[in-house]
Amino acid sequence: MNISPRQRDILAWLQEAHQLGTEQLADRFQVSPQTIRRDVQTLCEQGLARRQHGGLALQAAQHNRSFAQRSGVQGERKRRIARAAVAWLQDEATVFLGYGTTVAEFARALPPEKPLRVVTNNLDAALALADKPAVETWLAGGRLRPADRDLMGFATLDFLQRFEAHVAVLGAGGITAEGVLCEFQPEEAELSRVLLAHSQSQLLLADGSKYLRAAPCRVAPLAELDHLFTDDEAPEALQALCERAGVALHRCGVAA
Repeated sequence: MNISPRQRDILAWLQEAHQLGTEQLADRFQVSPQTIRRDVQTLCEQGLARRQHGGLALQAAQHNRSFAQRSGVQGERKRRIARAAVAWLQDEATVFLGYGTTVAEFARALPPEKPLRVVTNNLDAALALADKPAVETWLAGGRLRPADRDLMGFATLDFLQRFEAHVAVLGAGGITAEGVLCEFQPEEAELSRVLLAHSQSQLLLADGSKYLRAAPCRVAPLAELDHLFTDDEAPEALQALCERAGVALHRCGVAA
């Protein structure tokens, strides 16, 4: 590929985010929008991306990558986000843990002596909690999704709706420019809505690559959350979205 180092970095970020805006790229790389537009033109001319209004994107996907593939992306950022969110959690809480890799990192980050009741459909989260004797873990039944390492379906939703949690901890496939959480599959969106509806406080764990990432199924507006934990390199646009929605934004740096 005859592209510059910055264009390679843009392409690598695009592989994670699926969709990026011109201003978002200019802010990330500290160059002018005109420079970014030339980069976009080069990437599109070489067939590495496609233009969209205000930026560029990969071809739209109807499915997320597998759990194993996602686990290797933004790993350290996910762990920082998870540790920061765990520090916010109170003892003796009943906690929903949703699907996804960052939520699994949250389970791994929980101190083994922290007394909690956890309800989850996330297999990796449940396995992590098996080594934490102070945590009472309830694992939902349902249809196994091997690539996603979780359980889904009507039986899963029915089980989760039997609980009222103090806190719901969930991820998202993407966050739109209007501040709407989205997922790749209708059943994922429905499960997240159940967790939101049956909890007192809601924590979203999402690294900055989720902003403007294309996912077709609407979950809920940001206003239905209380906290968003993200990395310290997340786009500044997330700050404005959270302020409008009344959501506390936590940027998790190296010291978090």
